[in-house]
Amino acid sequence: MTHPHDQLAQQVTTALRNADPDTLITTLHHHHLIAGTPAQHISNIRPLLAAAHRDHLSLLRPPADFHPWLHGILASNIDGTPARPNTRNSRVSTLRALYKALRRLGLLTGDPLVDFQNAAAERADDPLPSTQDLERLLKASHKDPALHAAILLLWHHALPIAVLLRLRWSAFTPQDGTLLRGDLITPLTPQTEAALTRLHQRAGYDPLYADTHGHTEHLRMFPYDTQDALRLRLRQVTRDADLPFTPPGLIRRAALRDHPGTPQTLGYTRDKDYRKALRHAQALADATRTP
Repeated sequence: MTHPHDQLAQQVTTALRNADPDTLITTLHHHHLIAGTPAQHISNIRPLLAAAHRDHLSLLRPPADFHPWLHGILASNIDGTPARPNTRNSRVSTLRALYKALRRLGLLTGDPLVDFQNAAAERADDPLPSTQDLERLLKASHKDPALHAAILLLWHHALPIAVLLRLRWSAFTPQDGTLLRGDLITPLTPQTEAALTRLHQRAGYDPLYADTHGHTEHLRMFPYDTQDALRLRLRQVTRDADLPFTPPGLIRRAALRDHPGTPQTLGYTRDKDYRKALRHAQALADATRTP
């Protein structure tokens, strides 16, 4: 009879061999071998598994030139744009957590990431996109209802990207224009509410028939499986509109500068944290305006 521990090791090994991040992370998380948000880990590890599969490289038995290979893979996103330092470090963090889990399962004895150098972290005061560029991006995205709504949730409500990607229509209450985000009910700005309503109707909701909300509430709001997929769509739209590429993380960071709103609007459960973030955003805005 196969020991349950051996069965788990086999499942993990198969998921690695098949470059299946969903099964890999979900299995490890279910058995308490990896902590954190599964959706974020899946998003982080997906491009690494895909690249390893493409290059016939085993993450269980990495070659001597593993570190140079990994640096090369981390340097860019799926769409070919340069990966930001914090994105690269987030992916390495997930890979470190994965290797720790593999050692606990007895699938590895050493740590392949010993002496691996992380990228220099981004500073919190790195330049933000201008309000004018974000307005132009919104206008350019209007023909794409999903991207248009996603940008508004990032820019008007500072919605974390991992949360945005897993949103389902059950979180949206069209009757009063609110969105459930964690423990908060967020009142949406009129522009965001209108964009979500348009997207909701495309998903099958008819405001004249209230029961159609029940038919859509299990559906995901957005078609992006990963952060890379969202970045790719942003890159396509900015390129076609001759606009500077703006990654979703920078759009979100501009929320406090341009749409301070209320703590609930931006997802803060404590007014103290909101005021602190607001002061920081104002200081960045003032520094940007200083000649």
